[in-house]
Amino acid sequence: MKKLLIAFLLLTTANAGAMQNIKLGTLEINPQVSVQQSYDSNIYLTRTKPLSANINRTGLGVNLLNKIGSRLDLKGAYTAEFLSYSRSTNINNATHHLASLGVEARLPKSTTFILDDKYMQTTDQATSELTARALRVQNTAGAGLEAPLRGKFGFNLAAQHTYHNYLAAVNNLLDRQEMLSGADLTFKVQPKTKLVLGFRYGTMSYKLASADNGDAFYNNWDLGLTGNIAPKLVGTIKAGVQYRRYEKSLNQAADKINTGGYSAQLLWKPAELTEVILYGKRGNVETSYGDNRFYTSNTGDITLSRQVHKLKAGLGFNYEAIAYPEITALTGKKRLDTNTNMRATAEYDMRKWLKAGVGYMYKNRTTNEKDFKYHDNIVSVELKGMF
Repeated sequence: MKKLLIAFLLLTTANAGAMQNIKLGTLEINPQVSVQQSYDSNIYLTRTKPLSANINRTGLGVNLLNKIGSRLDLKGAYTAEFLSYSRSTNINNATHHLASLGVEARLPKSTTFILDDKYMQTTDQATSELTARALRVQNTAGAGLEAPLRGKFGFNLAAQHTYHNYLAAVNNLLDRQEMLSGADLTFKVQPKTKLVLGFRYGTMSYKLASADNGDAFYNNWDLGLTGNIAPKLVGTIKAGVQYRRYEKSLNQAADKINTGGYSAQLLWKPAELTEVILYGKRGNVETSYGDNRFYTSNTGDITLSRQVHKLKAGLGFNYEAIAYPEITALTGKKRLDTNTNMRATAEYDMRKWLKAGVGYMYKNRTTNEKDFKYHDNIVSVELKGMF
């Protein structure tokens, strides 16, 4: 299978110059093919006796776009990733499926309606708390309506449903459904900048009776800016609070939780061909660790990239502090984790449709519970065709 996929890559890229975007009437078809070979020094993310492996990740995908007149866009995408490990292949080898569908309708009076669905079946960890790879399915469906209200005011209506299903029994305590619905009130403070006041009502429902003490409902309030935040700085920045209440009690755990949070997704261009991407978030993440029904994650990430002719070089750093609210019975203390990630990348445009890349990543976890400590080094090379 691997040799067949590599042969397909070479055959497809050889003809890509003539292909570029494939069009069938109003339908645009954009295939993508990639092959990545990496070395991972600690594939099981363990503290003692780490085991290494060479990993081949081959991806085949396609993006679809159909513009029907000036008011309706239909979008779709599918990617299959084939993972092949040099160690314990019967356990580690896997196939990932990623798919999405979307509709955007531009209605009269500057009103926009969006409907989308994202599906994935992967062996990646669902949260940074976990280290073991877990076969799981996640589907997120959402709908939104955006329209002006009066003068500089506008509003958004939004609803989202997320389904989590762990296909391995060891993780199925996290099987659940989440529902969010609410609205945003916007005010245009500048032509390309909006002030946003948002409210979301959420529900959490666990599948197993043994895990239903995590069933909850909550209210999220946010205030923030979106658009041009400052000269050469665009994105969204928000701060808010979550009021959560659990339907059932769990030992000494609190049934009412109030948590302050924030989020930021910003792009800064200090100079031509130079980009800085900033990301930050504080919020609660579901867990089944001991008597903890959630943990609070504080995450910060920065990526710097510079384009020099056909070469794009990048550096990145990620830091996450994780705090659990409940004392662990075995240790008599609350678990505290710190995850650090440093990375360096280089990407070279061989053709408009073909890119080659190399990368290095270092991952490290420190914690007050020694069994969860680890460090990991990953080196990779990649070839990607986008037609």
